[in-house]
Amino acid sequence: MKIAALFPIAALVGIVSAAINPPQGKAFNHVLQIWFENQDFKTISNIPGFTNLQKHGILLDNYNAITHPSQPNYVASTGGSNFGIITDDYYNISANTLSIFDLLEDKGLTWRLYQEDIPSIGYTGYEAGNYVRKHNPAVSYDSIGLNATRLQNIVSANQLLKDINTKSLPNWMFYTPNLQNDGHDTNAAYAGNWLAKFYENTLNNLYLLENTLILITFDETASFLSRNRVWSLLFGAIPENLKGTTDSTFYSHYSILSTVEKNWDLPNLNRGDTDKKMSNIFDFVASKVGYQNINVPRNKAPWNNLPILGPLTGKSHNTT
Repeated sequence: MKIAALFPIAALVGIVSAAINPPQGKAFNHVLQIWFENQDFKTISNIPGFTNLQKHGILLDNYNAITHPSQPNYVASTGGSNFGIITDDYYNISANTLSIFDLLEDKGLTWRLYQEDIPSIGYTGYEAGNYVRKHNPAVSYDSIGLNATRLQNIVSANQLLKDINTKSLPNWMFYTPNLQNDGHDTNAAYAGNWLAKFYENTLNNLYLLENTLILITFDETASFLSRNRVWSLLFGAIPENLKGTTDSTFYSHYSILSTVEKNWDLPNLNRGDTDKKMSNIFDFVASKVGYQNINVPRNKAPWNNLPILGPLTGKSHNTT
């Protein structure tokens, strides 16, 4: 298999400057995810900082987290599995475990994670002020966390505006607000106010919006007693006629992974990204790549509230 054969090489590359002529995507050439924390769909539906953006995009009113708590959702979105992570503790995912980062690099595509309040480029510690490792979906993979070159792709959030202004955006991007701005240690209204300012000061840029599919979503709901459905919005590089619309297709955090794979004709990870029910790709992309999504009636949609056991269950490290 090509990926397996090139994996040692892929581990040595990946910085944004490495790709000179990355392949064109079928529906978009860049993708940016912005994740918030621990809010129910109904709560966010009443927060203007979020809902005011709906006129610019596609509301995904049937998008779902994978499990609880936070960290396994972040990991699942990049690895197609939580690998048995069921807490927010410090974990190491073995270096031979493929992730979206390997698939991107093997295709000549670039990636970067923008982390608010991270104390240094490639920081691998558990926490620092309002930065936490559990909200960084790349650093737990030893193929990244133990590789000084790949760690250069985990940077301060301030770098995003610089990359926009210099028109040097990587293909795949992930932005993590700090514990205040993402609503984790504050509330939904605080997060909404931050997002409104962030949109005006950073995201409302023609170069970014014309070329980048942007997903705003939440890691999980606040409640464990209802379906793990989280408010999510697509905007940026979407068809003009879909702005201000709602897509009720059943999606999960595996959907952003499978959408990226289909957009750039990447291999799959043969995990949750190939689960037909859980990995529907965004509908407007499906129509461009010739993919048929699965209809999941709301009354048959999984709740996704239970811990998912696996090889790393019980194998976290002491962080004190």
